[in-house]
Amino acid sequence: MPAETPSVLHRVGAAAAGIGRLGAGRPRMKLAIELAVVALVVAFLGVFLATQWSALPDYDWRFEPGWLAVSAIAVAGFYMASAQVWLGLVAALGEQLDGTAGRAIYGKSLVARYVPTSALALVGRVVLAEREGVSKRVTLASVAYELGCSLTAAVAVGSYFVVTLPALEGSPARWAILAVVPLALAGLHPRIFRPLADRALRMLGREPLPAALPFGKVLLFVLLISLLWSTIGFGLYAFAAALHPLDLADLPFVAASYAVGFCVAVLTFIVPAGLGSRDAALAAGLDVVVPGNVAIAIAVAFRIFQTSVELLWVGAVTWHARRRSRAQRS
Repeated sequence: MPAETPSVLHRVGAAAAGIGRLGAGRPRMKLAIELAVVALVVAFLGVFLATQWSALPDYDWRFEPGWLAVSAIAVAGFYMASAQVWLGLVAALGEQLDGTAGRAIYGKSLVARYVPTSALALVGRVVLAEREGVSKRVTLASVAYELGCSLTAAVAVGSYFVVTLPALEGSPARWAILAVVPLALAGLHPRIFRPLADRALRMLGREPLPAALPFGKVLLFVLLISLLWSTIGFGLYAFAAALHPLDLADLPFVAASYAVGFCVAVLTFIVPAGLGSRDAALAAGLDVVVPGNVAIAIAVAFRIFQTSVELLWVGAVTWHARRRSRAQRS
């Protein structure tokens, strides 16, 4: 009896599983592959920054150093805490990842998302985590939980923006956004999430998940990520205050607009790092509290500022991981 022909998805899964072994036993080939990936990321990152810079509108720029410093601290804290949340997800799924190495892996995958479709970010995290002893299926599950919890938390935080949007004032339809949160949480319940995840893994020729997160832990991670959205939202407010006077009463609305921008970016995931879509959403939100040209300037300039802080943070955690690795080998 002839052997059953593997499905397309099965072949894709097998090919993806072998990415981490490319160049194994051949140091020069492995180095060439790594350099090619780095060059690809740097090229798209350069295009991204150049595009953002050219999109800056004419504006009478003024900066308040104090607010800029506060914004930088908030943005850096957001990335550090986000890495810790992902490490917590991996641990909750039953596997351990060294904190120093894990933060470097998380940082490298952040930079890789600037390549269109963001697929390289996922593949990179899976491959790099596997080198540290974390199985592919657990890394995939952690990323799925991370995205699901992040989107749910963003909807929860962003609902304040929708409910308080002046254009929707008096419209009962604005409260419909609140119904999305329990629906998103339901999708993360183990009775729903695990069968769907196991089915996807089987279609890719992979083994099922070793475990699924209890619903109590899912709620905890959603709460933690909600705090992350509040942190980066405060960073946006501080940055905006550095460019244009804002009232303290504007803080919740401005902070919530960042979460809305994330939701828009997820819906347009094929665009590298939500280029354009998230910025447009931010500008539309900020337009409620500042003039239109100022809102556009803040949205575009914050993306450049945030990316700069992100690159500095990624460089710091990567340098620390390499220094520690060299110290352990010596």
